[in-house]
Amino acid sequence: MAAPTRDNLTRAIIRRGHWEPLETKEFIGLLKPGAMVVDAGANFGHYALTAANVVGSNGQVIAFEPHPKTYGLLVANAALLSTDNLRAIQAGLSDTSGKITLYSDSANPGGHSFFEWNLRRSDGHKETVPVYSLDDFLKKELPGKRLDVLKMDVQGFEMNLLNGAKETITKDKPSVLGEVTPEALQRAGSSHSELLKFFKDLEYQMTVVDSEAERLVPTSFEALVTALTNTDAEYFDILFQAKS
Repeated sequence: MAAPTRDNLTRAIIRRGHWEPLETKEFIGLLKPGAMVVDAGANFGHYALTAANVVGSNGQVIAFEPHPKTYGLLVANAALLSTDNLRAIQAGLSDTSGKITLYSDSANPGGHSFFEWNLRRSDGHKETVPVYSLDDFLKKELPGKRLDVLKMDVQGFEMNLLNGAKETITKDKPSVLGEVTPEALQRAGSSHSELLKFFKDLEYQMTVVDSEAERLVPTSFEALVTALTNTDAEYFDILFQAKS
């Protein structure tokens, strides 16, 4: 695959041959042949490529990546697949469709953000990029298609994404695997409590993917709110699944 040489993700893949093994394993477990997957914040395509290889020629992966250079790597990687089931979209996902300013992180190729304060290091570079409401996009581009899995890694923009996908999530009840970033959510004018309540109200189960302990930790809404309120961790990886 094509990847930025200065990226921690790239170095991990080169040195260890994998990235986020527990998260990736659980992500694969959500997939099945013919499934439709949306990767929000696809970077250069680790999860999107993984999904494309599992869902097969009858499946569909839509990978959203707004940063032009990173999007170029995503497109190059999609071209390496033996199937044409991965569609790369140079855009972000938000609560409405339109355009927004994207700030480049000169210290972290995977950390470009819609919030300048969220960068490790800013060189002042910014550009206007398109964003879509996922509800709007799917109605227009894939009408009648069911969303099976949503992966999100959007640097504090989680509630914007979810509010723009609420109709789809309510209707299709996809499994959702994502980073939840308490401090970034708060600084963005939201909170982890609001995000967790979004899923609680839709009667989703919540499971922490604890990569350090290499285990899954099923948890309640109340316990997870408390854990995220008191944590020093930058983010939690959480799996949200509709109750059967």
